[in-house]
Amino acid sequence: MNTDLISEFLLDVNNPKGLEDYLANNNYLNAGEKLEHLDVAGDGNMNMVLRAVTNHRSYILKQSLAWVHRFPMVKAPRERILTEYDFYQTVQKNAEIKKLTPEMYWLDRSNFLLCMEDLGQSQDFMHLYKKDGNLEKSEMADIARVVSELHFRFKFDPNDEGISNMEMRMLNHTHIFHFPLDNNNGFNLDSVLPGLQSATDKFRNDQKLKARALELGEIYLSDSGTRLLHGDYYPGSWLKTPNGFRMIDPEFCFKGPAEFELGVAVAHLKMAQQSESLLKDLFVYYHFDSKFDGSLFSNFAGMEMIRRILGLAQLPLELDLKERLELLDEAYELVING
Repeated sequence: MNTDLISEFLLDVNNPKGLEDYLANNNYLNAGEKLEHLDVAGDGNMNMVLRAVTNHRSYILKQSLAWVHRFPMVKAPRERILTEYDFYQTVQKNAEIKKLTPEMYWLDRSNFLLCMEDLGQSQDFMHLYKKDGNLEKSEMADIARVVSELHFRFKFDPNDEGISNMEMRMLNHTHIFHFPLDNNNGFNLDSVLPGLQSATDKFRNDQKLKARALELGEIYLSDSGTRLLHGDYYPGSWLKTPNGFRMIDPEFCFKGPAEFELGVAVAHLKMAQQSESLLKDLFVYYHFDSKFDGSLFSNFAGMEMIRRILGLAQLPLELDLKERLELLDEAYELVING
């Protein structure tokens, strides 16, 4: 399959008539059903995501293209939406996780287009990065319990294939373990915050840090992990709905080490300036086993902090230069010393 080809149908929020024709021609509309409204659903990086409202119902349409939606210059595998569908089909065999993820309605493989449940007037947790954004204790419990259920209900032997998703891992690998520490990446951090570029030169010039990043990247790309991971478990993938907490957007899912998943989550909670007592609750509600490697978990947490402060996938942090540098110093210690 040539994934660089433009599909015959592309979602376009400004072309509801084109969508209605597509839905009708493919028998996705019920008798008498008409499209009444179309708008953007959420603010995701990777894919085009729209909410379609008809005279009968509403649903979410998500399409992957051969590039990252927010960064069209960055190529990405189109098959990621197929992997996301496979993830949902797998985890929804578990009754508990099925309640915590959106229902899948249909998948158009030829157009890389997925139709799923509209979870209603929902809000992700990106507000946590604001100065006054705080998690409730019950929300922290939900965040930990969902991922714990995922990791412990879907375990593999190291030699099992599981969900590999290697192309998406390769993309993520570049942006976590290489790009942020590359002196020649072409990304001027002063466009994010004046002074950030020169103030962070020491990290890009630290050979010890670069060497450890390469080692962690190899672990990330290896197939030795034994848990099914969401792969990008951060506030943008956590949803507060009228019916409670939901987990969404698993396009980076893979069979891997639980330490990576937990490291990413904790990194974001640290960058969101959540309290240490709340962070400890994660370790209360997540069911660790004896094989969990605390040092590796810390290493991955540090790399995610570095990636998000120095890399392309920036967050809406309300932190000044001093606060970001303090986080980077903490991240450095986590990567080097665990």
